[in-house]
Amino acid sequence: MAGPTKRAPSSGAGAGAGAGSTPGDASREEILRAAAELFMAAGYAATSIDAVARRLGATKGRIYHHYRSKSDLYLEVQLAAMRRLDDAVGAIARGPGRPEERLAAMALRHVRILLTELPMQKVAVQGLGRRLADTPSSARRLRLVLRMRDDYERLFGEVIDQGVRSGAFVDLPPRLATKPFFGALNWTTVWYGQRRLQHPEAVDDIAHALADFAMRGILKDIQHEPASQPTLLRDPLG
Repeated sequence: MAGPTKRAPSSGAGAGAGAGSTPGDASREEILRAAAELFMAAGYAATSIDAVARRLGATKGRIYHHYRSKSDLYLEVQLAAMRRLDDAVGAIARGPGRPEERLAAMALRHVRILLTELPMQKVAVQGLGRRLADTPSSARRLRLVLRMRDDYERLFGEVIDQGVRSGAFVDLPPRLATKPFFGALNWTTVWYGQRRLQHPEAVDDIAHALADFAMRGILKDIQHEPASQPTLLRDPLG
């Protein structure tokens, strides 16, 4: 049986430019974050390159220097979000430990990123209802987004398959078990709203509660105890 998801220091809210990044990297990161906030708040149709430029206090030329069209920018937000998830979760999936331990850690890391980087992750989770490929570059980005989504889900599917084979998880085909597991985690982007003054510990409580909830649905041994039971005597959502 997997133990409760262990608390560890959060890995930081952002996927910002690192010490070895260039000014161009920092500029793209700023653009992507501003665009993600607008796409999340107003939707794709109502968001324009002009609006992103105004949010940045910049000219449209700064954005067009990096992205040829709005669809390029929209899809690049999704790529950045998927890279962030893959970098953070992939090492856990491929690391040591029993399948149930790795899956619990993967779920917790996944939800933490959704909660702390909501605009970009919400666009990534909900953003491919439309198939945008109005330029050759956006067509390439779209293919890459779809491939990265499939590869990322496969990380979870492979660990779930190992857990099914070991007898730790419910006896379901891995693909059938993976879909509802992901759904429980990703639905966070539908109902969760960031609060300006929300304490990081409250966010961590939510992450633990959701990861534990998802694990209960897949563990064969249902005596899995919630990691956040003591702190959830108060509602972390306020």
